[in-house]
Amino acid sequence: MAEHESQMPFIRNLASSGSSSPILSSIILLISPDRELRMSSLESLSTFLSSRSSLSDVDAQKLWKGLFYALWMTDRPIPQQRLATDLANLLFTLKPACAIPWLRAFWAVVGAQWTGIDVYRLEKFLLLVRRVFASHVRLARERGWKDGDVEAIVAVLEEFPFEKEGDLRKSTVGIRLHARDIWVDELEREEALEQPEAEKFVKSFGDVVIALKTCPVKPVRARCAESYEDERLPWVKAASGDEMEEDEEWGGIDD
Repeated sequence: MAEHESQMPFIRNLASSGSSSPILSSIILLISPDRELRMSSLESLSTFLSSRSSLSDVDAQKLWKGLFYALWMTDRPIPQQRLATDLANLLFTLKPACAIPWLRAFWAVVGAQWTGIDVYRLEKFLLLVRRVFASHVRLARERGWKDGDVEAIVAVLEEFPFEKEGDLRKSTVGIRLHARDIWVDELEREEALEQPEAEKFVKSFGDVVIALKTCPVKPVRARCAESYEDERLPWVKAASGDEMEEDEEWGGIDD
């Protein structure tokens, strides 16, 4: 453990935090090979988070640094996949006031740590980003696609992986490109593309993506234009429908 702590200094920051130290042991036990122990630790962590009536950016980031470390140390694909899903689902144990700080903290921590992830660990962190991204959409859905929630959730994504000024201190190129690869998949998976009530959420998201045409990061510009034209998106479907109607109206030239 000491060797890994020297390689991952943020775990010491978590341990020295007065507000987070009671839950430190639960975070560390998430890497246990014993599934029952992992589940018990996750339950303790969920109970701790659900008891919070507020969550500062600092405390949320310290917790996410510990969770990042837990996934870092988790071996074997199945436990990694389960933990990535469990970490994403922690969002739904939080009181409403804590949700946005929790999501912002995730992107801040992942953005800061991303360049230190080696190739052997990359896949599990790509999965974590996918699962947490999906949790943003699910949160909007569970709150009934209300305007205030939609705006707050989209604003988090616009601040980090869909940030258009190209500030790589917040999100590296790798995170930005991965977000563009998955956003339509996760909208579809969470049924946002099929529900009329989600129209504003999807439209707001599309506006954020297309705004990246001005991003100074060239690969991001190219990828955003491509993903914005995904055939599953409502504006692409609408355009295809208009083209089909025009084709049907053409009757050819009579002899």
